[in-house]
Amino acid sequence: GGGLMLGHSGAAAGHGGRAVSADSAGVGGGGAAKEFVPGVGLRSASEGDGIREFVPGVGMTTGEVSQQQQQQQEMAANTATAGPTTTGAPPPPATSLSSARTLHSLGLPEDLWAHYRDLDMESSRQMDPTDPRHRAVPPGYVGAYPLDLDEQRDPGISNKKRSTFGYPTMCFRVTSQDDGRLYCLRRMDSVRCVSPKIAASVKEVWVSAVDPSLSGNSRNSSAAANAAAGIPPPRLVDHPNMVRFYKAFVSQRAVFFVHRYHPGARTLLERYLQGGVPLPLPEDLLWSIVTQLVGVVKAVHGSNLAVRTLQMNHILCTTEAGIGAVGAASSPVGGRVRIRVNCIGIPDALEFEARKPLADLQREDMFSLGRVIMSLATGTEILPADITNNQTMAQCEQYISGQYSRSLLSLIMNLVRPRNMTNDPPTIFDVAGMVAQRAFDELSAAQIAVDKVDESLANEYEAGRALRLLLKLGFINERPEFGVDSRWSETGDNYVLKLFRDFVFHQADGNGRPVMDLGHVVTALNKLDAADDEKIVLVSRDGRNVLVVSYADVARCLENAYGELCDGSVPPASIRAPPMGGGSRGY
Repeated sequence: GGGLMLGHSGAAAGHGGRAVSADSAGVGGGGAAKEFVPGVGLRSASEGDGIREFVPGVGMTTGEVSQQQQQQQEMAANTATAGPTTTGAPPPPATSLSSARTLHSLGLPEDLWAHYRDLDMESSRQMDPTDPRHRAVPPGYVGAYPLDLDEQRDPGISNKKRSTFGYPTMCFRVTSQDDGRLYCLRRMDSVRCVSPKIAASVKEVWVSAVDPSLSGNSRNSSAAANAAAGIPPPRLVDHPNMVRFYKAFVSQRAVFFVHRYHPGARTLLERYLQGGVPLPLPEDLLWSIVTQLVGVVKAVHGSNLAVRTLQMNHILCTTEAGIGAVGAASSPVGGRVRIRVNCIGIPDALEFEARKPLADLQREDMFSLGRVIMSLATGTEILPADITNNQTMAQCEQYISGQYSRSLLSLIMNLVRPRNMTNDPPTIFDVAGMVAQRAFDELSAAQIAVDKVDESLANEYEAGRALRLLLKLGFINERPEFGVDSRWSETGDNYVLKLFRDFVFHQADGNGRPVMDLGHVVTALNKLDAADDEKIVLVSRDGRNVLVVSYADVARCLENAYGELCDGSVPPASIRAPPMGGGSRGY
């Protein structure tokens, strides 16, 4: 006698939501079964007491045996011959829903998981601590890593060549000591035309600018309502197709510009013209890039500013987190991308004393936009000097007409070689009307990406709930001591948590083989997080203790035990490592 006979009956009780009589446990040669009462301890149950059930705030109570409970007892007696179980009650019979759950279904899809893993690895790289380039980083920033691909391959090459702005430039990914966030820090040496006052003035112009399309002055009724309610409109630097400009300052006899860091970003030049991407690029990809660029230029020009950095090596692209990450693995061109105009504010600071009229700067933006689109369509970087070369333009026009639609060709040629009396390109508002039809396609693709990210976020929310519960259980279960109490995790309500851990993770069949039912684990943790009223049977490993509790009871025990640990905890900084070779404890 004394073998554990309640494993299978516990499963029936767990499903039926009722208790199992302690007499059916077959414990200890016919002696009275002992049951655990949270907050009281082990208590003997005399024969004939009937079913004892745990009631929050009351303890174990005796109730009449219902017909359903009698059926559960008969099920326990019929299944007892299957053999003892090694731990707790087995899980409910596997259903098509529970058995379909896998570890990969608990979080991000595999493609998105790999995408974010690569971005995290990209953000974690650092230079050797002895690298002399650390001296180029001003105080307040640490963890520098060069972002220039040439600088990564040939350290120190930035000192040997000048950037497109005309000054020796070094670009780093750094961590700010003020807020711990990652930033893109660009250092320019030998700049004598930028003073601290100029740097502060340029920063103020861009940071205080408001996106006109979302301001209260527009015809957007919701934006007007927000303005009337005192809600500030979104700033221009937060435009989704612009790398946010934070500040510019002078230090170490150099000028520094701080922009937002986007891990995994590559310039259009690196990705499509130097990255070995097969040409020609798909037209829908080109229209997507055009639509995004037109959107950001329209916002900047509407704020009475000029972009001034519409060049292939100053426009960043990153793989879209939604459908872009999926297409990146199957498409030779890498799937959909998010376009962001980089280096905002730098030309304004470097040419502050020799500023041109705003109309001229915006006109140059339109010419630059046309050259960028033509460069992507032809697979060759088109420079300003190429526009005046009739033979080059004729070849480009012939190639584009043979690969793309007439609407795309017309847009490009109207931008790079306007055929009007003033030879002025169309304004950005005219171009916005020309690409309006394509904007609907871009909107649909963006909503599909949002749906996929939203679905993935829901999966991560479910995994996050389970993680919080597992962390709390990990702090409590099998804790060797708590203060002077060496059996803290084995007594009181904490004992319920130990049995619940076995119920969730240590299931076994009648032959002692482990039951790896992830659906049962996920369901049990979700019900624990929701403090469900459903009752389950918890059985000790030796079969002598049987508890009928609800998920709400287990949740209360978990919160009480975790709160007790938190109240008696000490800050991590106060923990001192034991001397080498000393102490009998291994931790």
